[in-house]
Amino acid sequence: MDNFLLKNDRKFGFTLVELIVSVGVFSVISTIAIGGFINALRTHRQAMALMTANSNTSAAIEQIAREIRTGKSFTVSGQSNLSFENAAGNNITYDLIGDSLTISENNDPAQKITDENVLVKYLSFRIINNIIPLVNYPSRIVINIGVAPRDIKTSVKNIDIQTVVSTRNE
Repeated sequence: MDNFLLKNDRKFGFTLVELIVSVGVFSVISTIAIGGFINALRTHRQAMALMTANSNTSAAIEQIAREIRTGKSFTVSGQSNLSFENAAGNNITYDLIGDSLTISENNDPAQKITDENVLVKYLSFRIINNIIPLVNYPSRIVINIGVAPRDIKTSVKNIDIQTVVSTRNE
């Protein structure tokens, strides 16, 4: 009976080597998991910045297209400057000033129509007039714009958007 009590009287636990190994394995797994989580957050932030830049630029282009459809007397100077008379009779000018898309009405100071977090890399307007003789097609304005998110480093250099707007009044 004494022999039985001695065998069961031992204290059970982990040795120092077992603790060091388990802490090491836990540290390696935690480091891998945290690295993956941080990478996922970075990718999400970049995707949101690209979507925001694209959405803001699309809204600006839609504003331009609405006015072009009802405008007349279009002129392009320097590729990035489009001037015309809108439906209300105001002289409208869209231009790239610095790295922002701007609008000016009746020679007032230009106002930005793209958000601060959108970097406009390039902007060009091109007027396509009647290309088929004896057919009276309205003028078309081709808009090319390249944008990128301002503060986020991404592998995408530009979001390139092109659209063609047909006028109604010419």
